[in-house]
Amino acid sequence: MFIAIIFIAELIIVLNLIMLIVKADKKVRYYNSCVDAFNPLAQTALQYTRCMVRSFNNSFGNALTFIKKKKEQVIFKTLFMISIYAMLIVFKIKMNKASKIYKLVSVIRDLTLELTV
Repeated sequence: MFIAIIFIAELIIVLNLIMLIVKADKKVRYYNSCVDAFNPLAQTALQYTRCMVRSFNNSFGNALTFIKKKKEQVIFKTLFMISIYAMLIVFKIKMNKASKIYKLVSVIRDLTLELTV
């Protein structure tokens, strides 16, 4: 009789374990279906994120190129203006009657500034 009671207790324990395993299996199947439904959305979101990162990377590179170009333009304009003013000062000091040359150089300077902008 003692062996029968132990056997029945073991059967009850095994049945409870089997029921827990079946419940866990149902939950795993449910979560698996949720993951399967979410997977295309996650892939779309990842592709969108990759596209955004590429766009940001390209725009950042373009911004750096723009900054370098503007830096070169500012340096060129500064050197050009320094050379023009140096020439103007030299012409004004050395030639008292060279106002026509001075005006010509001023006009050339204004035209070049208009064209470089």
